[in-house]
This record gives sequence, structure tokens and C-alpha cells, in this order.
Amino acid sequence: MHTLLTLLSILFVVVACYLAFGILHRLEGWTSRRDLQFWVLVVPLISLILCIGALLHFVYRDCLLSAPTWDHLLALVLPVSMGLIACGGVVLGVVRLTLISWFVVRHGSRVTPELQALADIQAEKLGLSHPRLLLRVHDRPLALTCGLWQPTLLLSTWMIEQLDRRELEAVLAHELAHVVRYDFLAIWLATMLRDAFFYLPTSRMAYSQLQCEKELACDDVAVGLTNRPLALASALAKVWQELVSVPTFGIAQSLVERGDLIETRIERLMAVTKPIVSKSESRVSSLKITALSLVSLVVVEVMTATVILGLMGCGPMMAIFSKFMG
Repeated sequence: MHTLLTLLSILFVVVACYLAFGILHRLEGWTSRRDLQFWVLVVPLISLILCIGALLHFVYRDCLLSAPTWDHLLALVLPVSMGLIACGGVVLGVVRLTLISWFVVRHGSRVTPELQALADIQAEKLGLSHPRLLLRVHDRPLALTCGLWQPTLLLSTWMIEQLDRRELEAVLAHELAHVVRYDFLAIWLATMLRDAFFYLPTSRMAYSQLQCEKELACDDVAVGLTNRPLALASALAKVWQELVSVPTFGIAQSLVERGDLIETRIERLMAVTKPIVSKSESRVSSLKITALSLVSLVVVEVMTATVILGLMGCGPMMAIFSKFMG
């Protein structure tokens, strides 16, 4: 029965997350979609906290000590193992952040005043102050944004040499959009949650969607700033051609990722016939939906735990069950 409590908790999480994906298909705004995707990633953590709380509740109770050996062991091993895996995901996330920060500091150098001025123009349109822009001497495509407290843009010399002014302007607008949307922080947290609950298919699905949609959202911002979708499409095409000719591997969030995503982005940009105007997003509505869904899940899990523990004679419903059965 104690093991059943943990398994039911996992089942509730998976079912709730799949229901959330159903709601996701009706949302159009990028921010609203990201809120709901984060809800899918956070729900397993809430459930794990409830499981560990339940474990602490009955770890020394007679009902657990007198349970069959297999139930006793699994009731202890499952929540503890899930907690250790979650801690491992956090540690891995901290290590990943440290490596990326080291990479940027180690390989980045100051850019020319002309390039900084070009970035400042795009940043001003987004309401940002003097962005930090660094250059890496490298003959491969690289454009990434990183940093939790001081966002930094890192470009390779290949980007400067191979892209014309309009293409470079579009790339800078795209990367600055990541800064405005706090994408580095969002993806860093999402990666930790994905690693912490890698055994849940819904966590991997939500993370994959976040990775893809952040690029599409920033493409929209870049096109809205420059009104030149073909410039960004041309830059992506040049990068894609270079990557196809000589495959490369990156260590951080960059302008280019999977080949199929690049192709989708290029086709989408080529189809733009008029300037993109950001739609008013019903973020309040999405937050209400996620909050209501989270509260509902917690209530269902608490009620289930209360009933099961009551049947075992060690929960808050023990007195009610005892009176009813007596």
C-alpha cells in the first residue's frame, strides 16, 4: 500500500502533464506556452516533495514497520532514489553553468566599436541598456547568449566575416531577444528539471518544446525589429550550409541547433509576407490555468494519500475509518 502511494503520485503527474499538453495546443502566445511548459516541468518536483513528506510522515509508524518486506523497502527506496536523482540534476546544472561561464570568459574578447554600436541600436529598440558583446576567434559559426546576472552575447569571427551587415543585424536582434525573454535562465532551469526527472516522458517533451519555441519566438522578435525576415533566413542558410559541409558540436545555447529546426525556421521566415506584430498574450489567463491545475493536482494527491494512509491506519483519516468500521 505504501508503494502504491508513490506509484499513484507518479501516475497523477504524468496524466496531469499530458492534459496540460492538450491545453497547450490552444495557446498561441509564446510566453503563455512557455508558462505552461514550465508547469509541466515543475509539477514532478511538487509531487516529489509531497512523496518525501508522506515518507517522513509514516517512516517510523507501525503500519510501515509491519508492512511486507518488499512494500517496506520499495516505499523507502522509490522516494529516496527520486530525490537523489533530482539532486544530481541540480548538481549537473550548476556544473553546466560553470563550464559555460568559463568558456565565455576564456574565449571572449572585446568587439570593435562599430559592431558594439550595431548591437546597441537593436538593444535600444528592445529597451535594453548597452549589452555586453564579446568576440571569439573561431572559423566556425557561433552565436550564443548566456549569463544569469549579466547577459553576454558571444559571436565567432566567422559570423563577422561571412555575414553582411543586414544579416548580422538580424542575428544580433535574435540574440538580444533571448536576453529580453531571459531564455538562458529559463533553459538552464528547464534543463535541471529535465535531468532531475529524465524518466518522465512529459519532462523530455516539455523541454524539447521549450528549446524549439524559444528560437521561433526570438525569430519573431528579430523580424519585428528589423522588418527583414529574409536577412535572418539568409544568415541561417549560410550557417546551415557551413554546418552541413563540416559538422560541428557546440557546448551552449546558440543561434543554430538541429538541422530540422533550422530548416523549419528558414521556411517560416521565407513565408513572412508582412512585418510581424506581437499578439497580445493572455498571460494572466495562462497563469490562472497553471495555478488552478497545480492546486488541483496537489489536492488530488493529498486526498489520495489521506485515504490510503487512513486505510492503513496511520493517516489523519484513521479516526474516521475506525469509527465507520466500528
